[in-house]
Amino acid sequence: MKITTEPLENRQLRLTIEIDEEQTKRAMQRAARQISRQVNIPGFRKGKAPYSLIVQRYGEDTIRKEASEALVETSYRKALEQEEITPYAPGALEDVTLDPITFQFTISLPPTVDVGDYRNYRLKPPPVKIHKKEVQQALEEIREQNAILEPAERPAALGDGVEIDLVGQTAEGTQFLEKDSFHLLLEAEDTEPVPGFAEAVVGMEAGEERAFTLTLPDDFPQENLQGEEAKFTVEMVEVYESILPALDDDLARTVGNFDSLKELEAHVKEQLQQAAQQKADAEYTQQVLEAIIEQTRVEYPPVMLEKRLDDIIEEIKEDVKRKTRLSLEDYLRFQDKTVEKVREELKPTAQARLKHFLMINEIIKLEALDVNEEEISAHIEKISAPLGAQADAVRSSLSSAEGQETIRLRLLIDKAIQRLVAIARGEAPELVSAEERLKERESEEAETQETEEGEQ
Repeated sequence: MKITTEPLENRQLRLTIEIDEEQTKRAMQRAARQISRQVNIPGFRKGKAPYSLIVQRYGEDTIRKEASEALVETSYRKALEQEEITPYAPGALEDVTLDPITFQFTISLPPTVDVGDYRNYRLKPPPVKIHKKEVQQALEEIREQNAILEPAERPAALGDGVEIDLVGQTAEGTQFLEKDSFHLLLEAEDTEPVPGFAEAVVGMEAGEERAFTLTLPDDFPQENLQGEEAKFTVEMVEVYESILPALDDDLARTVGNFDSLKELEAHVKEQLQQAAQQKADAEYTQQVLEAIIEQTRVEYPPVMLEKRLDDIIEEIKEDVKRKTRLSLEDYLRFQDKTVEKVREELKPTAQARLKHFLMINEIIKLEALDVNEEEISAHIEKISAPLGAQADAVRSSLSSAEGQETIRLRLLIDKAIQRLVAIARGEAPELVSAEERLKERESEEAETQETEEGEQ
């Protein structure tokens, strides 16, 4: 068996296997016997017709074809073993010739990932400071949330509360919204029920009716109306003036378990500090990931990208089905698109996801990160415990083999990200060599064995 290999781009390999004539003849003999067992040949019992007669009757090419079909799988496996090839996916048989019997495969190889000198990457975390102005703004928002509404004998203004009867209709006159005695606080930035509604109501007095047209937003709950013009008819029932409470100890006692305004102010500052720190940490983590991804070089076979695209398309299918109860094909038809076109549009997204996945996976290997059973159990309990009556069902589902594997992968990804952040901060532990890890593992196994022997 003669084997030749030729590297191709994108982590692919062309494998050519030429079967020697001696092996071919043996395979043709076996193929001929198999044919003779399946057909009736006058003068011979099944399986007893001579080879020359089978060749004469069916032709040498037919026998060679049968022989090649019998040889292809075993010769492929032997070639992989002989050449020490580890394929990422089953090889694709691209071509077969019969004389000599030759197979040509395209093989997808595992991806290569080079994360660069990630261990020397450093990024100074940004300082997080809460200014007095931010605390005062938060306290003002607390005042507004605890405002007292009293009837006002005047036209509605921004900042007022109103009670209205509301009807919404499409441009064709179809009613899609009706609310009686609807209470609303008129804030310029408010988007309830649609952006611009508060400004359109300003100036109305109790008993007055007004009609106006607004454009429904792109995230309007009724998807078929998104972006459409709609007519709103409003009758003002009552206008309420918003009276703000004093910013004092009484307000502090009203809004929480605080004895004074000073305690409330300290609590607000702490909350703002935590929120700002969480936001800064998230942005810092994203910066670190982007930097490591940017310096990472990957090469992978096309089948990996196609699989990632399959996964994204499946996500979209489920999302479309949940929201519209339509198949993806029908949904795209309304947009004059095809699944193939969407796949092409999604390629950059799939490539980015794949590179991110390969980078994280490489970090997990290089840093020798792992997740033990105790960590998985603790995570399952953390998720399920707050769910009350549903806790046992969720706990049982997550404790399945599939559920535990999903959690294990999630925790590994989190550990890899945390390790990259620690490296960027200059706080990561020293990298342990493979030899040291092996010694540690052998030592742990020896200690476990001694403990077990002692218990016996």
